[in-house]
Amino acid sequence: MAMLSREMLWRKMLGITGAAVLILAAVSAQATSHIRIVRLSYIDGAVQMSRANGEGLDRAILNSPVVEGSRLVTGGNGLAEVEFENNSTLRLGENTEVQFSQLLLNDSGDKVNEVKLVHGTIYFDTHRGKGDIDRVLAAGRTFILRHDSQLRFIATNDQVQAAVMNGELRLDNNSDFLTAKKKDTITIDASNATAPVLAKGFDELPLDRWNNERAAYQSAYAYNANGNPALNGVSYGLQDLSYYGAWGYVTGYGNVWQPYGAFGFAGWDPYMSGAWVFTPGFGYAWSSAYPWGWLPYHYGAWNYMPTVGWFWAPGRSFNGGATAWQPTTTVTNAPVGYKPPVAPAPVAAGPRPTVTVGSANISSMTYLPGGPVPPNFRSVITNHSGPTGVANPGATAQGGDGASAASASSRAVSNARQNGHVFATPAQRAMVPSMNTGGGYMPATSAPSGATMHSGSGMGRATTGTGHMGGTGGTSSGSHGGTSSNPK
Repeated sequence: MAMLSREMLWRKMLGITGAAVLILAAVSAQATSHIRIVRLSYIDGAVQMSRANGEGLDRAILNSPVVEGSRLVTGGNGLAEVEFENNSTLRLGENTEVQFSQLLLNDSGDKVNEVKLVHGTIYFDTHRGKGDIDRVLAAGRTFILRHDSQLRFIATNDQVQAAVMNGELRLDNNSDFLTAKKKDTITIDASNATAPVLAKGFDELPLDRWNNERAAYQSAYAYNANGNPALNGVSYGLQDLSYYGAWGYVTGYGNVWQPYGAFGFAGWDPYMSGAWVFTPGFGYAWSSAYPWGWLPYHYGAWNYMPTVGWFWAPGRSFNGGATAWQPTTTVTNAPVGYKPPVAPAPVAAGPRPTVTVGSANISSMTYLPGGPVPPNFRSVITNHSGPTGVANPGATAQGGDGASAASASSRAVSNARQNGHVFATPAQRAMVPSMNTGGGYMPATSAPSGATMHSGSGMGRATTGTGHMGGTGGTSSGSHGGTSSNPK
């Protein structure tokens, strides 16, 4: 009963009152589900992950599902980001470890996200989501995050500092709640019995710029495909679809999406680069190496038409919100000779290694030649003890115009000086008739600057990817089997 009362207090502080309190407070009720799926949305450098399957840390794979009990650890040059269903994000700096101690869901669709910071630096950006609760555990204390807030936590030895960059934070200090508002900090020293210290102001860190740049990218490209009704009830992963592809209409399929560079790329198929990752509760799930590879691989279906190429159709998979998640999507109307993706055979007990497909460097983002090169978000970190500059120096991956990734990075530095970001900002989203089947429409200028929209039988697509930074990848042909990989 004490636990229930504590939860009710937190709900009240977050502005949820009345009958909603009584319903949402019962996080331990039978209706509460521990089956939640959040997304590993960004990795750079050395990042490891434990998937709550008792097999210890393994190499982190982009777009892996994150479930309750998972651990995420970054090395001395590692950066990572986890995206929740409502677009709230958790970002990890270098030498950081977190544990996802609770990922709960109740019948009303409200969520409890509880993350334990073991050591290092994290940023937590929360968004408003009905009765959702976000908590951070550190130094034996519980921090409750308000909706629409941006917080930074630094844990070193027995000391924790929580800085409120925007919004509000409350510390549960043995049921004595301490409130910190914008520009405040709370410092706790767990090695002695002194009370938490609330102070005005906080020091800015070079890593803050990386956090801000990731947040700016998500905000700039978070539009819902100009009100695409096929995407009602879902939000996480949308920004990557907006940045790396375009929407159109195909008769019989409705509103569909295609990544820039896919049309005209002979031999490409959606399952050429990624990995099969064992996920407790779901078995082996597909983790795409493409930065946009979340929604198209867990909702709807991939389809193929000779005049259009490969495209993703969400169909009605979002009618129930984000609850229709599946380990991998189906493929329909595949071209002759196509070998469909096959997940590894389930294993009742014993090792469940990650099985890679295509690109060997699946710890980095892969991109399609002809499409945008993933921006080098790390490059905004200057005067920092960690590494800066392009991720994966020495890489020779080809950009959309045939230039090397290093050359694309050089062009992006100039572009960043003009628009203030290392990513290309979206142009005005004017609507024009689509050139694909059905006479539908698509955002004519939603492609990143430097991309060229084409007419013809296929959907709009980009032929160049200027204005972007760094990145490696490419794809490889072959069947959708793979090789087992379990690096430490």
